[in-house]
Amino acid sequence: MFPGTDRDQCILSDMDSSASVRIDSSVATVYAYVMDVTHDSEWRTGVVEASFTSDLPVGIGSTGFDRIEANGRQMVSTWTVFDHEPGLSARWTLDSGPIRGTGGYICEPVDSGTRFTLEAHVKPTGWYRLLGPIFGLIGRKQNRSDVQKLKAILETDAD
Repeated sequence: MFPGTDRDQCILSDMDSSASVRIDSSVATVYAYVMDVTHDSEWRTGVVEASFTSDLPVGIGSTGFDRIEANGRQMVSTWTVFDHEPGLSARWTLDSGPIRGTGGYICEPVDSGTRFTLEAHVKPTGWYRLLGPIFGLIGRKQNRSDVQKLKAILETDAD
């Protein structure tokens, strides 16, 4: 190990891979699109399918899943909404799957558009934890790319 470092800190530390983007679309439009999680496969890298497993409308305690494909393998992650501000934000815990932690979608009005933030505060499990800091770099890059893809979709739909 490197002098002055803690093995668990290097390998098992939580990672913040949040990303934000300004979208030329209303908060209501952005929020409606991202909260219809069936759209996740259109803009989130690796998501093959996503759905709520509880009744709508979304609220605290709502549950769902993402089926993710990575490295030729499919995995399922389940999540539970723990914070919800209708029309503006939702945050959830990642309850099962290769990554644990919290995530969220936050929509804030700015000028004549929306600042959208994809929150991701995660701790990889299993063999993913061995990737350590590399996992964080990949996650940040992927999330920045994903919010740009979301921006392109919503701004094209607005035309």
